[in-house]
Amino acid sequence: MEEKAKTLWRIIDTICGGYHIYKDENVLEKAKKAAEPIQEYCSFFLQGNIFGMEEKAYQELYCFVVQTLEDFVEAITQEDTILMLDTLDYGLREIVYIYRENDEATA
Repeated sequence: MEEKAKTLWRIIDTICGGYHIYKDENVLEKAKKAAEPIQEYCSFFLQGNIFGMEEKAYQELYCFVVQTLEDFVEAITQEDTILMLDTLDYGLREIVYIYRENDEATA
């Protein structure tokens, strides 16, 4: 999972950074290409409480992941670049950070 997290972190940086720094407006097309690894990564958190978390904390994580995926789909459906950027930067990045934080702590 750590490798998937690193890959998604780079994808998010490329899409969001490309938009904000280089004014690359090809956000939705790039996000569509990243849909499969995003779905794979997020589905890991929806398998049940395999992390041994308190039930309330897991339910909050579960709801956050589901909402992030719903926002991703809505952004594509509505062709909404800003919603996609927000979803990637403030939704998916938070989920990816779970593993990135662990990786940085062990480095």
